Amino acid sequence: MKTLDAHSVSAFVLILAAGTLTSAGESDSSETTTRIVPEIRALRANPHPPAIDGDLEDPVWTGSDIQKVGGFIQTDPDEGKPQSESTFVAVVYDEKAIYAAFWCYDSEPEKITSQLARRDRLSQSDLVSIRLDPYHDHRSGYLFNVSAAGTQRDLRIYDNTNTDESWDGVWMAAVRRQPWGWSAEFEIPYHCLRFPELEEHVWGVDFTRWVARKNEFTQWAFVPSKEGGFASNFGHLTGLSDIQPTRHLEVLPYAVSSMESRPSVRWNDGRDLLGNAGMDIKYGLSTNLTLDATINPDFGQVELDQPVLNLSVFETYFPEKRPFFMEGADLFRTEFQMFYSRRIGRNPAYDVDDPAFFHEIHRPRASTILGAAKLTGKLAGRTSVAVLGAVTQRERARYAAIDSVFNVETDSVGDTTNADTTFAFRDGVVEPPAGYTVFRVKQDVLANSHVGAVVTLASQDTRHAAVTGGLDWRLFTNNSAWYVRGQSVFSRVDPEHVGFGLDLTLGKDAGKHVRGAVGITVKDPHFQINRLGFTERNNIRNTYLWMQYRTNDDWWIVRNSRNNVNFYYTENYAGAVITRGGNINFYIEFINNWSMGGGAEVQAEKYSDLETRGNGLWVWPGNPTYSWWFNVETDPRKKVSVLWNPGSGGDRGGSWWANYVGVNFRPQTNIEFSLGSNYVRNLGNTRWVRNISADQSTAPNAPDTSIFADLDKDQISLYASAGVVFHRNLSCQLSARGLISGLDYRNYRPYFGENQYGPYRYDLNHDFAFGSLNSTFLFRWEYRPGSTLYVVWTRSKSDYDPAANDLDLKRDLDRFFSVGSENLFLIKASYWFNL
Repeated sequence: MKTLDAHSVSAFVLILAAGTLTSAGESDSSETTTRIVPEIRALRANPHPPAIDGDLEDPVWTGSDIQKVGGFIQTDPDEGKPQSESTFVAVVYDEKAIYAAFWCYDSEPEKITSQLARRDRLSQSDLVSIRLDPYHDHRSGYLFNVSAAGTQRDLRIYDNTNTDESWDGVWMAAVRRQPWGWSAEFEIPYHCLRFPELEEHVWGVDFTRWVARKNEFTQWAFVPSKEGGFASNFGHLTGLSDIQPTRHLEVLPYAVSSMESRPSVRWNDGRDLLGNAGMDIKYGLSTNLTLDATINPDFGQVELDQPVLNLSVFETYFPEKRPFFMEGADLFRTEFQMFYSRRIGRNPAYDVDDPAFFHEIHRPRASTILGAAKLTGKLAGRTSVAVLGAVTQRERARYAAIDSVFNVETDSVGDTTNADTTFAFRDGVVEPPAGYTVFRVKQDVLANSHVGAVVTLASQDTRHAAVTGGLDWRLFTNNSAWYVRGQSVFSRVDPEHVGFGLDLTLGKDAGKHVRGAVGITVKDPHFQINRLGFTERNNIRNTYLWMQYRTNDDWWIVRNSRNNVNFYYTENYAGAVITRGGNINFYIEFINNWSMGGGAEVQAEKYSDLETRGNGLWVWPGNPTYSWWFNVETDPRKKVSVLWNPGSGGDRGGSWWANYVGVNFRPQTNIEFSLGSNYVRNLGNTRWVRNISADQSTAPNAPDTSIFADLDKDQISLYASAGVVFHRNLSCQLSARGLISGLDYRNYRPYFGENQYGPYRYDLNHDFAFGSLNSTFLFRWEYRPGSTLYVVWTRSKSDYDPAANDLDLKRDLDRFFSVGSENLFLIKASYWFNL
């Protein structure tokens, strides 16, 4: 079998990139014009700053010297055309904060949409936003918006075009309906922002407005979408002088009271009453460095994960939902996921080491995080740093151990027939203490590019320390149209082996019609980053190509479209073809705000080197396979919107089909219901069941082998959510995620390699039915800026039934609400101090 070495793969990629993307650039040629950067001058608020009430009658806004800017330009639906409704903005500042006012005129003010939503959630509501780049480095910043209903949302901007929605600042905004439309006021304190110490400042700035009923998005510093970029396109905010970045101290203490109940087991009624307290701290060590620390953090208000039935050889990836780790996660993000924060505070993974172990009574849900801290900031010379450290405690499980055996009775051949046993109750270690460290540094280069490095360390008793690190780069042309990004990394998790990985992509990220990318990913057989990072597998060399043709101008009933072509090829280091195929897919948005998408894919890989779980290569049956999918979504602005997504294809010598239906219903502007269901059916899929040795087989002369079977599986995934927003700072939500499935295996047979199955048959039964439901009720009240009261109830229930092999909707739903669930009731109160 002919293999591809790293040099030939790289050469192939670069040749393909040059030919494909050069021709793409030629087909997408357009005149380049010199852009005039818009500018707004801020005035010092004198004698007093405005009251943030949305009224705009303060003297600072009505003075004759105030500068109001307008002239917003549409980006949607008619890019480049003037706004249909006039908008004006003014900015003032003082020694504590920057303030902005919006005059949003509307020819039909009675039609202004003001749907109330929870903080940080987008809704079908008119809104305005201010975007700031205080460093004026054209690649970082902040976005603050407020809807016509008063809902606030904020996020961080990084790497020019990326955003971190988990960031939360403490700032104020207010809105008010006016006879001529609506108005908005912002107060953004300097403690929310980072900027250098200068006598005179020039910040990047942009303002936007969205008119929901027209689906019209306009911006002040307009740049055509074909130009690419985001923060690099902002206008200029001038006039800022005699302001200082704050070296403030934010303290957020909290108290928690909770009750946890689990199914009772022997010697344990399953109930625990818990009390807890902790503190989050944010301290400005200098004008450019901030320390975020958490002591005894509690994550009780976090929504539970989606239940998953994983039959594959790959680990399931769960997204982070804990606020401390979500906020600022972009600072540690690289091409390889070197830092996967779910590793910190994971579920205890060890068994009790005690020969007398009899029965486990209680096991902790997760490893306790004693403390964690992040140091982030920007140093002189355009250098950014981010350091994270965390420590978890030793976790112990309560169990019963056999203490003594007496009054033993035996039969005539010496076998025990009766005995009395006494038990001792002990605590055993199920997760040793651990420490985790991540160090990240980035150096800005050129106009909007960077190079960086990352190092991680995971240390734990009884295990060799795991060290990973690497260099990364993201280099753009000055107009952000073309880029080269990548990363070269190493890993060392034992004393003998060092692993290596490489990711390299050349792409075109701007242009009116054509965009694309081509790249390679290499992970050698010793590449291991999963102690603190995440990767599905190692031992691969992958090549991929993506091309897109997009339209943005209205044509017939189409507003815009995205049409993509993808190709991919992967082999392992022995030359076995692991993946090979491609797909075409499209997305169309119509002028009535409906959308449609779909695609078709062909897969022609030959081998899997992991499916047999250590018994050599497995040949994929039924190749090549073909599949298709389609989706249509109605106008999400309406009270009722629907998403339908069917699909079908071949897989593992059999077939599959799926059908997803989701419905959103908003009976009132502050009430929302969501319901979704995905039904997937697999027929005749060849699946690994188990590895079996010769002495375990009931068949004569059977060798050590992997057992496969044909699987018929029916599975339904469910999602339901109901939310009520009483006030922009007061809401409650109930959400549930469920999974029910029935698995029927047949035709158990051994695999001997190269698509050959032996004549032996095995009397095995791996059929089962599985159901799981996780639900969360969350009441949230932000009773003052930055201070919150939570009331939470989480419930989880799983059932494994080896006596069934079908999907019975009534039976499985009944099980969801039967006894035996795990429940957590929690009240948490926090209070924010800014010192």
